[in-house]
Amino acid sequence: LDNGRAALLLTTADPTEDYIHTELVAENLAAGPHTMTIIADRGWDQWALKGFSVGYQPYKRPYQTTMALLIGAAIISAIATIYVARQANWQATSVGRIGRGLKQSQERLIAISLAILIALTGWLTWGAQAAGVYRRLDDTVQFALVAGSAAIFYITPWLFVYLAALLCFFLFVYARPSWGVTIIAFSLPFYVPQLLKPIYVYRFSPVEIFTLVTFAAVVLATITQWRQEINTQGLDAFRQQLSGKLSNYDAAVGLFFTVATLSLLFTERLDVATNEWRLVILEPILLYVIIRLIKPRSAELWRILDGFVLGGVAVALIGLWQYATGSNLIEAEAGLMRLRSIYGSPNNVALYLGRVLPLLVAMFLMGQATNQTRRWLYSAAAVPVSLAILLSFSKGALLLGVPMMLLFLFVFWQHKNERRIWPWLATAAILAVVGYVAALQIPQLAGRLDLTSDTGVFRLNLWRSSLNMIREHPWFGVGLDNFLYAYRGRYILAEAWQEPNLNHPHNLVLDFATRLGILGLLSGLFLFGLTFKALWHAYKRQTAAWQPAVLGFAGAMVHTITHGIVDHSFFLVDLAFAFFLIFTIAIQLEKTTTSD
Repeated sequence: LDNGRAALLLTTADPTEDYIHTELVAENLAAGPHTMTIIADRGWDQWALKGFSVGYQPYKRPYQTTMALLIGAAIISAIATIYVARQANWQATSVGRIGRGLKQSQERLIAISLAILIALTGWLTWGAQAAGVYRRLDDTVQFALVAGSAAIFYITPWLFVYLAALLCFFLFVYARPSWGVTIIAFSLPFYVPQLLKPIYVYRFSPVEIFTLVTFAAVVLATITQWRQEINTQGLDAFRQQLSGKLSNYDAAVGLFFTVATLSLLFTERLDVATNEWRLVILEPILLYVIIRLIKPRSAELWRILDGFVLGGVAVALIGLWQYATGSNLIEAEAGLMRLRSIYGSPNNVALYLGRVLPLLVAMFLMGQATNQTRRWLYSAAAVPVSLAILLSFSKGALLLGVPMMLLFLFVFWQHKNERRIWPWLATAAILAVVGYVAALQIPQLAGRLDLTSDTGVFRLNLWRSSLNMIREHPWFGVGLDNFLYAYRGRYILAEAWQEPNLNHPHNLVLDFATRLGILGLLSGLFLFGLTFKALWHAYKRQTAAWQPAVLGFAGAMVHTITHGIVDHSFFLVDLAFAFFLIFTIAIQLEKTTTSD
């Protein structure tokens, strides 16, 4: 509703979609005649109304009351049945004899299943020997083999060649799983449509393929390891050991996954919802499971971070080359050219690199105890990454994400060196205001950085629409990736008619709530809170060599939240993977003390 009027925006149908959507104009009206007045606004005689329908439903309150009473009676009956059943002597009845027979059958089934499992994994005996040979190779040679097989798989168009390369990648990762995570960390941003790998009649992103193959290799290696532990410890001891490995972090991830999965039952466009569920929920959680299973050592964790940083540097360098050559740029207000690298939007560049830059800055400021070669390489990488973020001219990054991230790291740096903070903060605030005012004097920048521009007005209308969406879909939202279809139909306001094709509400809280409802919002924010908790405990536990990395990840979370106030925060492939990478490494660093 917009000032008492319901606004319905009619847009040109997508020629690739075979989908009809009925928009609800009014409901819960009193019995009797009603008049609907339809006014065409800005149509310029281009739109035609196909029709409308009126449906009457009888009063539901008696039916709902009866159903509630029946459900209550069923619950009470179930509780009473359980209570009475616990008092009965089942062993003396025929039911007891049947139960003992079923128990024996279950034991036989378990024994047969274990025998099959042992037989299936027996062929891996040769694998242990081959893995031993691979592990004895130098790390550089190992990585060259893994990276080479991954590159051949991605580059070559020939089916049998890239399948053979993928098999080699699987075997190398089976022998050394951390290399698979390193490749995944590097390939996080390369999920965009133009970089997908064609396989048969389908196309998949490198990060998806490498995640699934690495997960399969890790599961196989874990089964082999469990088999050996069962043989040496016995099944009962193994069960106790396995149950003790689960933590509250795992339960929180399981809760978030459950809520996201249940939301599929309440979504209208199940096709797009299941696609986002696979890419943004399931597969990033598989990365979480992989790292939790393999528990990388210190050197392996550093290589995973190296892959993460190298992927960000690649995105930055590609964008800077395009900016220098004037290709693949976005023209904004007053002819301002914006860098977008491999992404469709410059904002996506700033969002992803905003996860990488804090690690580089923290290593530069506080990496004295870290490997100095790595420290200065990370410091050098900060230059192209920072420049790429700057040339993206993302307001969310330049006015919120990056300043708050730098402030966070600067405060920690000053506190660690026991220096006064307030004089520096006052100076930085003055310089920021002066710099902002100076930037507004440049016509190309003034339009982009103006806080009162049309973008801000559109954003406020978008948030109002999102709140209406949450009000009508409170528990599980409208569904994953369903925001676009709900927004441009029922929920868009008349003032926002110029931007109908928005696929997210540009706000962290509203994004979780519209996609997954209040339950998804609470479980998502709980994960964010657990990440900060794990990082804080890791910072207190770790040596000086690892503390810059921990603070860098904390800075990335600060950027995630502050930039997420006005843009994406989680529900993109690279952002979801980056979050679970940070979260899982934080857990690993919290639970173990590592060295350089």
